[in-house]
Amino acid sequence: MKTESYIPENPEEQLWDVIVVGTGMGGSTVGYELSRLGNRVLFVEKGRFVQGKHISDFPDVTSEFEVRLLKGRWPNRLQGTTSFGRVNFYGPVGCGTGGSTILYGAQLERFHPTDFEPRQHFKEIGDSTIPEKWPISYEELVPFYREAEAHMKICGTQDELNSDPSAALEEAPELSDRDQFIFSTMKKAGLHPYRSHVGYHNIDECWECLDLCFRGCKSDAGTRSLLPAVHGLDAHLLTECEVVRLEATETHVKKVHAKRKGKPIELHAKIVVLAAGAYITPSILLRSTSSHWKNGLANGSGLVGKNLMLHTSDFIMVDQQEDRSAKGPIKSITVNDFYVSEGEKLGTFQSVGLQPIAPIIRSYLEYVEEKDPRWTKRKSRSSLAEIAEMASQRFRKSSAFTTILEDLPYLHNRIELDDSSPNGFHLDYHYSDELKRRNKRLVNLVSKSLAPELTTKVVTATENNINFGHVCGTCRFGDDPEESVLNANNRAHEVENLYVVDASFFPSSSGINPSLTIAANAFRVGKIIHEQLQSLTKNEHDD
Repeated sequence: MKTESYIPENPEEQLWDVIVVGTGMGGSTVGYELSRLGNRVLFVEKGRFVQGKHISDFPDVTSEFEVRLLKGRWPNRLQGTTSFGRVNFYGPVGCGTGGSTILYGAQLERFHPTDFEPRQHFKEIGDSTIPEKWPISYEELVPFYREAEAHMKICGTQDELNSDPSAALEEAPELSDRDQFIFSTMKKAGLHPYRSHVGYHNIDECWECLDLCFRGCKSDAGTRSLLPAVHGLDAHLLTECEVVRLEATETHVKKVHAKRKGKPIELHAKIVVLAAGAYITPSILLRSTSSHWKNGLANGSGLVGKNLMLHTSDFIMVDQQEDRSAKGPIKSITVNDFYVSEGEKLGTFQSVGLQPIAPIIRSYLEYVEEKDPRWTKRKSRSSLAEIAEMASQRFRKSSAFTTILEDLPYLHNRIELDDSSPNGFHLDYHYSDELKRRNKRLVNLVSKSLAPELTTKVVTATENNINFGHVCGTCRFGDDPEESVLNANNRAHEVENLYVVDASFFPSSSGINPSLTIAANAFRVGKIIHEQLQSLTKNEHDD
């Protein structure tokens, strides 16, 4: 049987320059950048190699666990406790080459300058740990935003409220008649709509997949970063390899303990980068206990796993009186006029990338019902199929939009180890009163701003609008080792060869999809790690 060239021989016997744990947006990007700069990189991925494959290629696979892995989806249910009860459902989390970008909508927007000085933009902070500022500024990240935008081949137009003439944006495809009317109406209402910054390309009949893309249209981390690294650069990949814990001295990681296809293995690297996502990365650190690290690796602050943040997102149908053609891109329009309103941070409003047809509506309702079974019982006694069919008729002239509202960090919102869970952890999350208030305010602002030409209908509301896919904050970076896990370079304060580059590092969540900021920061951190490796090599030669 032919062995793929990217699979290393005897990986346990080698000393890698860098081991990257996870191949989502942060891991694939930092590994690509480090490989491009000439370093030997080993990617370690729990899931399967999914690019170029389809579930229909595996007719004999029937177990839900295996089917989910082959589709690039996390195989186990997300479990935990929330303010509206226990949750036990399949969350919107990826698992495989590309991580959660396998499933994302490829909306790749920059954070705003206000996101880097977050505390001043909230009226009700209470016991939130939101910082005055990030340890890096928006201006420091701008060149890396440009690099990430070019690398991910993003199309769209400038946001007048946060413009950068040097941004590498490709031309967006022409709007549908329906969305062109919405766009023009928004401008007449005094808003500043622009063409969404998305990683889909002008391929005829692009499906704008919110799942594994088989045609190469979508800029996911696997396609844009991981594959170029393992096929064209000095990078290697171990799939079906789950990192269990890290073994470390007081100052350095010495071993990466993992299981590959059920077999324990030990890996070694000069530098280890965690990029397993904001659920799994803190779990690995908390599990990495020793005589040096009784509360978990790099956890001198006690903050590993804490400050969990999850955006809220309401689906809002935007309706117009005439039935105009919807032929054209679906993920098309974004508005940031409500991002900061009357000095208070809210969030963004954007096309969601879903057509309001019965099968899609039903699939969405099934997800909502699994997440919170009480919701459909409160809403209707009809079956989900009946609700979906009625909704598709009701919204046949509508375009689907969504809000993204910033969540605040709190110590009580956290990830904790749990041996009874198949994931090895559970989450605790409380939906705060101030979040409810801001959520309601954003939805009302949107509706009032679009009326009377456009009418809106909120499909979801209250606590079932938590976006469990936009998880962040569980290993925050900052300048103070007592108030953060990582320093401004995304390196653990207390461990000299350990970095984190997934959304765990966010000290605040913004009101924007986190993907582009993760990628931009990964380019930044990749260059920092490269400099550290060069310094290590120089010291070895001097010795």
